[in-house]
Amino acid sequence: MFSIYRFSVVFIFISFFVSVTSLGQEPGVFQKLDEKIPIKTIGGLLFWGDVLFFHDWHIQENVKTHSFRLLDGHSVQRAYGTFEECRHRLDEIQAEEGLLPMAGNAVIILHGFGGNAMTTRHLAIWLKERKSYDYVFNMAYPSTMQSVFEHAEMLDRMIKNLPPTIRRIDLIGHSLGGIVIRRYLSGPLEPDWQVPENRLEARKNFEPDSRIGRFVMLGPPNHGAVLATKLIGKDPVRRLFTGKSGDELGTDWDELQKTLGIPCCPFAIISGGRGDNRGFSLLIPGDDDGIVSTEGTQLDGAEEWIRFDVGHGEMLMTEEIFETSLRFLKTGSFQETVIQ
Repeated sequence: MFSIYRFSVVFIFISFFVSVTSLGQEPGVFQKLDEKIPIKTIGGLLFWGDVLFFHDWHIQENVKTHSFRLLDGHSVQRAYGTFEECRHRLDEIQAEEGLLPMAGNAVIILHGFGGNAMTTRHLAIWLKERKSYDYVFNMAYPSTMQSVFEHAEMLDRMIKNLPPTIRRIDLIGHSLGGIVIRRYLSGPLEPDWQVPENRLEARKNFEPDSRIGRFVMLGPPNHGAVLATKLIGKDPVRRLFTGKSGDELGTDWDELQKTLGIPCCPFAIISGGRGDNRGFSLLIPGDDDGIVSTEGTQLDGAEEWIRFDVGHGEMLMTEEIFETSLRFLKTGSFQETVIQ
């Protein structure tokens, strides 16, 4: 388990130096394709989050400089500046390349803590290959740079930027991504909002977007992360790399959980573990997936809950989990054997 932790710290540390170079760019400097050589990026690490998707194109915001960039489907930067400038360039590209307006159904995937859209890439590709959705949006967000509330605001903005011709939106969240979606589906995105005492009743009175369909949580720390408390705690050096979200999953969980209700749409939970009382980590009581306790993934109001014999990261590499997730999103049950 310590090796997993060291890997995570090294990953975030390297990501910091890879991403920090983008901080030197000045916002408001709009660059068209004929004004510079397109820059290959890694799709958004540490500072960048998606705020708009159009087919495979997407606009990202840098949460430190509040500048924006337009990326194509190969993560190549095609414009940089303000949101309006990037959107204008995207409109030009749509006309130049004859891209049709978006219409149909979509699924949004959110990665976990310390990752980016590359960590959920296999799931996104698998869903695209099944052609069960017109659009698969593999959203990046700066998981170590903002609070869960701010992540939820970014998700809300991204959804609001989808045209009304996107008629249905399903959601999949891995680990912290599931908690971000849960916050989005819990209640109004107001800084001081807290969950009413009757959480199950409150969910009936909230609808963030009428197009929201179903939601699958993969390994969500629905009752906090014991490992985050033990390995991060109040250590100021470690907290430099884990940010507000790391605190919220660990030492500040009591405050965060006051804003996390029962998702207002049908949802299901997939957990990892070994099916015993030991799990993958000696640091977590009972069964666990190496990061989150199996019992700690459970949440009142879930339509379905199931455990697979996998670790936390393995969930994003396991086709049976992909199939189970898609089955619920399409039918509302894990039990169906055939997806039409």
